[in-house]
Amino acid sequence: MEPKSSPATVILVHGLWMNGLELRWLGSRLERCGLNVRYFRYCTWRSSLAAAAQELRSFAGRQGGGRLHLLGHSLGGIVIAKMLEQGALANQGRIVLLGSPQQGSGAALALERCRAGRFILGPLACEGLVRSRPASLAGRELLVVAGTLSFGFGRFLGVAVPNDGTVAVVETQVPGAHQILVRASHMGMLFSKAVADAVRGFLLGDAE
Repeated sequence: MEPKSSPATVILVHGLWMNGLELRWLGSRLERCGLNVRYFRYCTWRSSLAAAAQELRSFAGRQGGGRLHLLGHSLGGIVIAKMLEQGALANQGRIVLLGSPQQGSGAALALERCRAGRFILGPLACEGLVRSRPASLAGRELLVVAGTLSFGFGRFLGVAVPNDGTVAVVETQVPGAHQILVRASHMGMLFSKAVADAVRGFLLGDAE
């Protein structure tokens, strides 16, 4: 009798000014589908992008066997992209990006132009969103989810339409990725059943 393979694990990576608690509702839905869910926490304000990426790689390396998926919300997707610049993980699985400005952030650019804005963003976000964005994730098994409900501070910073209130749809695009649009705000997509169902389908192999 052949031994059962280890269940897949998905690491959830939070965004700017967050700590991962906002990902718990989505994580609980993924757990009910049979996935092992782990939450990676990092300092979004004081840390550097390289340090956060290295911490994520170390965290991933401690997860044991089984296929390893990655899900990043907003800035979390930038941390994932930075980590993967140095190569894939062992047992690399699929990647999900929720409202992650892989093409750069107009809102962050507007803030970065003034001293107070740079202080609000912190060095990690300034680097990852404006000054030195990571290499593209094109060519990987990737789902991009973008929101179209414009509810957030980005509306006052000239973010392109359509947007989720913080990140424009065009800013989330990755060549070759499977992309879906949902009527949800930047934070609202974390509580959207449609988003949870799409993520579940993609990670479990239902989406092509």
